[in-house]
Parts: sequence; structure tokens; C-alpha cells
Amino acid sequence: MSASLADNLHSLLEFDKILEYLSGATLSPMAAEVCSALRPLSTVEEVRSRHEEASAMQSLFDAGENFPLDALSDVRPSLKHLGIAGRFLEPKELVELATLSTTARRVRGFLHSQREKFPLLFDIAAGLMIMQDLEQAVEMAISFTDYTVKDSASPALHRLRKEIGRAQNEARDGLRRILKSLADRDMVQEQIITLREGRMVLLLKDEFRHRVPGLVHDESASGRTLFVEPLESVEMNNRIRQLLSAEREEIERILLALTERFRMRLPQIEQNLAILVRFDVIHAKTRFASRLNCSSPQIVETGEKSKLSLIGARHPLLLLRGLTAIGAERQNVVPLDLDLGDDFVTLILTGPNAGGKTVAMKTVGLLSMMALSGLPIPAAPDSTVPFFRKIFADIGDRQSIENDLSTFTSHMARLVEILNNVGSADLVLLDEIGSGTDPDEGAALAVAILRELTQRRCLTLATTHHGALKSFAHEQPGVRNGSMAFDSATLQPTYHYNANIPGASYAFDIAARLGLASSIIQSAREIVGKDKISIEKLSAELEQRLAEQNQLVEKLKLEEIRLAGLSKLYEERALKLKANETSLRRKAVEESAQILQQANATIEEAIREIRQKDASRESIRDAKEKLETARQQVKEESARLSATQKTDAGLQPQEIFVGMNVWWTAQAARAVVAQAPDANSRVLLEMGTIKSRVPISEIKRLGAQATTQAPTFSQIREITETREAILPEIDLRGQRVDEAVSAVDKFIDDAILAGWTELRIIHGKGTGALRQSINTFLTKHPRVSAARQAPLGQGDAGVTIVTLE
Repeated sequence: MSASLADNLHSLLEFDKILEYLSGATLSPMAAEVCSALRPLSTVEEVRSRHEEASAMQSLFDAGENFPLDALSDVRPSLKHLGIAGRFLEPKELVELATLSTTARRVRGFLHSQREKFPLLFDIAAGLMIMQDLEQAVEMAISFTDYTVKDSASPALHRLRKEIGRAQNEARDGLRRILKSLADRDMVQEQIITLREGRMVLLLKDEFRHRVPGLVHDESASGRTLFVEPLESVEMNNRIRQLLSAEREEIERILLALTERFRMRLPQIEQNLAILVRFDVIHAKTRFASRLNCSSPQIVETGEKSKLSLIGARHPLLLLRGLTAIGAERQNVVPLDLDLGDDFVTLILTGPNAGGKTVAMKTVGLLSMMALSGLPIPAAPDSTVPFFRKIFADIGDRQSIENDLSTFTSHMARLVEILNNVGSADLVLLDEIGSGTDPDEGAALAVAILRELTQRRCLTLATTHHGALKSFAHEQPGVRNGSMAFDSATLQPTYHYNANIPGASYAFDIAARLGLASSIIQSAREIVGKDKISIEKLSAELEQRLAEQNQLVEKLKLEEIRLAGLSKLYEERALKLKANETSLRRKAVEESAQILQQANATIEEAIREIRQKDASRESIRDAKEKLETARQQVKEESARLSATQKTDAGLQPQEIFVGMNVWWTAQAARAVVAQAPDANSRVLLEMGTIKSRVPISEIKRLGAQATTQAPTFSQIREITETREAILPEIDLRGQRVDEAVSAVDKFIDDAILAGWTELRIIHGKGTGALRQSINTFLTKHPRVSAARQAPLGQGDAGVTIVTLE
């Protein structure tokens, strides 16, 4: 790629603005410089490695951990000085190096303790060198607040400073006596002792210049005041100067000794700095990703079947424009779902002016550049970005007065440069191709250029208003149409992308809406011709039908949910009827037993009477056989009922295993065991998106539901209120905001059908962005009456309790 193409690409796609924002999220000037210089990486392995680092740091954030990285001073000048033998560092420089070492030690220690959770980050931190002895040496010698060398730095310095203090006190006492004597004679301008050139002097009036023997060090601007050192104090001041000189020499010796210790470890310090700057960059990427809800896409090799697929993509600058602070509500940016590649390599994007074509194109280019530079992008994690060798773009009006280039000439010069450099592993973005000249000639050139790019198998996205290009996309293999949707009723863009459908320009409709006379519009329609009007009308009808189809799909989804609820209600009622049947049968058996018992007593009485009357043995035997038959029938019915009751009996903890299908009696529903029983004999059940921890006594073997009476919704609520609180829950940790909101929406629907009035939503603490987005959704949900933070010890800020109407 030529220098001109490379230089303009960042500004064309506004990648420089992303890097500026990213640089502002760093903690050190070194990392800010690295972020400002980010460019697409040279190998696919490097790109994937950078995304893995960012994903690992994001996982650490989501786990609620605070990464122990503090602001780093720019120590590079100090490291240069360490390379000069015999030169000592100033106290502030030594403190900064010691602080750097402390930060390295803390980061390594933290990641060592988390090495099993975040092995990739620990592998990076493993290169950090521990130099705690240097930290302690600097801390013992230098104050970290005012950067002065401490008395404790050496015994010699401690002794010298004591001597300096005594000498200064003696000199000051002597000068006070002289000052008092001169003040009594009104010879001093002010009764103070001050310093000039490190020596103690008095402020003497000019007219007494020759009355006081001593050295004149200075005079005031007016000349009326002299700064005089009396002869009596000269020797004392000389002594102080000598001691101060010795103090400076001792300080320099201490600083040189400390510097030499750091100089011996220069390679390790440089290595620590490089690793910490790398962590700073990763940390900044993660802060950026958390704020804009970014994810790392899949990076795929370029080839015959390579495919660019952006799912739920949003332009990051539009998101940033809607943010005022971390965690603020995001602006409503319409997501873009766009595929390019595989069985087609060229996409012709059409639609009305201001309909979002250029924004969609810039989103594709910018997110591709971000992804290949190792940055997470605001799109779903299952998006894919090919490893483009180069990205080419011709976007916007390139008219140049200075170089005497028209818009068309400038565009064409750029297209020629692109064609001279583009290959099969590249991405090409062309905005309004073929514009700026005769429409027929411009369209013909555009078709020829796009045909050439398609043959080279590079991925190309081009926007246009030329109808000929729509036909070209429909007829040419490897080329597809696409459009940005437009609401024909309101004549407003929706910014939704429609695949495989060309878009109408709506030029006449928009002109009419803006007040252009109908006669002029009618004249324009006649000039264009019936064929052109028919094509535009057909495109508009296709867009309208697609919008209606999308609405129908949404209605079908709602109907599917409603039918699922009715089906579940039917099953519950059927189970209730079967349970009532079992109850009636049990009651009948009990009544039969009672009747037979009474009959037995009657028969025994009859037998006694027969014996008393000398009845035959045959008649007695027949009577007993009939009685035994009746008893046997009662016994068999009781045995069958007992077997049923045994099947309904509760399970033992050792019989329960993960994945086991069970019947949850409280909800009269099938469930799957998600976790084995805990110490309190509770087991975690899963029903679709609903999870709940319940006592073992509430579950039975699957198959027992036919004999279990299904409770009504009011009974379920009564059970829930009288027993210890057992709420269904959903765990959203690690999910993106849009995925989490969708999951919560379905979770609430399922819970309403199941009759629950309270739910637990686990979102974790992290940066708080996921929690706030979920709470914002809950406040707008028509069936949510309240949402509150869980109590301390039950999840607190990481869990939200929801009350349903």
C-alpha cells in the first residue's frame, strides 16, 4: 500500500479517534504512546494473542477483581541516565524506580495467587523481576513525599546534620547579640536575620555602611538597605558552609550508591517496565471494551471461503457520543448485522440519502481495523473478521482546490491506486462509486471496476445510487445487493440493513416532503421514464414487504410463547385430573375395606348362628370361601395403592445425581438436577432458564407425576410464602448486555407461566455496567413491580431480587 493510502485510511475510518480515546484510558504515558501507535498486526497469531489477553483481563473484571496496576511515571529518562557510568540519579528518579518495582511485585503476586483462574495473564507476569531489596533501600534513604534524603540514609549524614544544626544555632545566637546592639543604636533597617548566598546576614541602613565592620553581600533595589555579614560571624558562617558542602558530598555518595545498585539491574528494570506497559495497554483495552460492551471476534484466515460477519455491530464513535460517564445509558444506536464473503465477495449497498449507507460502510471498515489491531469491537462475540492483508477505502468528497482536482478526478485517482495494489486477501470500501461525472459513464466505470475487484476475490463493499449497479449485483455471480431500510410512511430512515434487497432512493418522495412543488416532481417523473419509476416502485414494495414480514415474525414469536403457556397450563390441568382420579380411587378402596370389615363381622356372626343351629360343614365352607375372595380383592387393591405411594416417596441424597430427570412437586413440572444435594439437603433444579434450589423432599422420581396432585398458582404462592424463601434464579455473569437482557426477558416469561412472584438475577459486580443495564430493562418491564439489591451475604450488589405483578 502506498504512503498516501496508508496515511489517509486512519482519518477516513476515524481510527485515530478510537486510538485517542483508548490512550486516555491508560495509566502511563508509555502505554498511551503504544495505544496511539496501534496498527493492524502482521500475523494472525499476533492478532489472536492480543484478543486472548483482552478477554482474560475482561474475565478478571467480570469476576470482581481489582487489578493492582497503579499510575506509572515515565522513567525512560532515568533508564537512559543509568546507562551513563558514574552519573547518579536524583531522589525523585530513584523513588519512581522503586515505585515501579513495587508495582511489578504487586502485579506478579496478585496474578500468582490467581494463576489457575487466569493462566494467560500469569504467564505474562511471570517475566516480572522482584527487586524488593532496592525498594527497601530507597525507602530507607529517601522520603517518598518530598523526595529529600533522610538522616537515616547513613551515619555520616546523620552526624553532619547534627553538627550543621549546632553551628547554625551558634551563629544565629551570635548574630542576635550583634543585632540587638545595632538595633539599640537604630542602625538596622529591620530586626531580622536573613540569608544571602547561604550565609547569615543583617539588614543594615546604608548610612552606617562604614560603622559596622563586615562583608557586604548585597543591597536593596533602592540602595538604602545593605545585607552585611559582621566580621564576628564570618568564621561561624565559614564553618556552616564547610559542613553543608560535606553534607552535599555525602548525599551525592548515597545517591550514587543507590544508583549503582539500580544500574546493576538495568536489564531487569527495562523488562519490568515493558511488561507493566503491556499490562497497562491490556487494562486500557478492557476498560474501553467494558464501557462500549465490546467483545473479541473470531479472527479467520483469508481464503476462498473467508467471510466477514458482523452481528449486532455498532459504530463505536456513535456509542461514545451518547456516553457522558462510565456506566451512563447508551445512545440508541441501531445494530448492524452484515455478512460479506463465502459465496459472494462484492456487496452493493443502496438506499436513500442520509439512510446510513456510509455509516454502515465505516462501521465495517473501522471494526475490521480495530479487530486486526487487537482491539475488542462493539459486536457479538460470534462475529468473524478475516485476517485482511490490507484495507483500502475511498470515502467522502476528495475534491482538492490546491491540486486542481475535481471530485471525480480525485475519486478516480484513488481507485487507480487501489487497483494497482489490491489482492485477494484485502478489504475494499468504495463510497458512492461512479459519482461526480456523467451518470451513464460513471455507472459503466463502476460496473467495470467492481467486476475486476470481484474477479480478484477481494471483499468489496460499495455504496451507490446508480440503478445499473443494482441490476449488476442481481445478475453478476459473486455480487449481492443490500440496502438500508427506509420507512415509506414517515419518509425517515430506520438504519436497519436488509440483505439481498436493493434499496430505493425515495428522491421524489423526500423532495415532496420538503415542499417541492408537485408539478415539478411530476415533470421529473416523466423525464425519468416509466421503467425507472417501476424499478424504484418495485424496490420500495420489496422493502415494505420485508418490513411486514419482520413484523409477522415478531407476532409469530409472541404467539409461540402464548401457545407454550397454554400447553403448559393444559398439562398441569391434565395432571391435576389424574391426581384427583388417584385420590378418588384411594377413597373408594378405603370405603370398600370398611364395608368388607363390616361384612366380615356380619358373616362371623352368621357362622356362629349356623353352628348353634348345627348347619352342615359344606355351607360353612362355602361362606368362608366367599369371605376369603372378598378379602383377597381388598388386599390386592391395597397392595397396588401402596406401590403407587412408594413410587411417590421422596428420594435419598445418595440417589440423586447431576443430569437426573425428576418431578418437582411444588411446581408440578419436570426438572433436571443441576447440582448435587448440599449439606442442608437442598438440590439445584433447572427448568429451561429457571433455576431454583429446593429441598429434596419436594422432588420425586420422574414418572411419579401421574400420581401427584398439581398445585394451582395460588397454592404455589402459598407454599412459597410459608416455607423458607426458595427463589428461581438466572446467572448472567460473563454475558454481553444484549444477550443478558434477552435471557432475562425469557426468564421472566417462564417464571410468570410457572406462577413465581419473586426471582433472583445474578449479574455479578464487575464494573456495574451489566447490573445497570439489567435494572434499566427491569424498570421498563410491564410485569415487574419492584427490583432491589439482594441482602448482605446473599449476593448484595451482585444479585438483584425482582418482584413480579
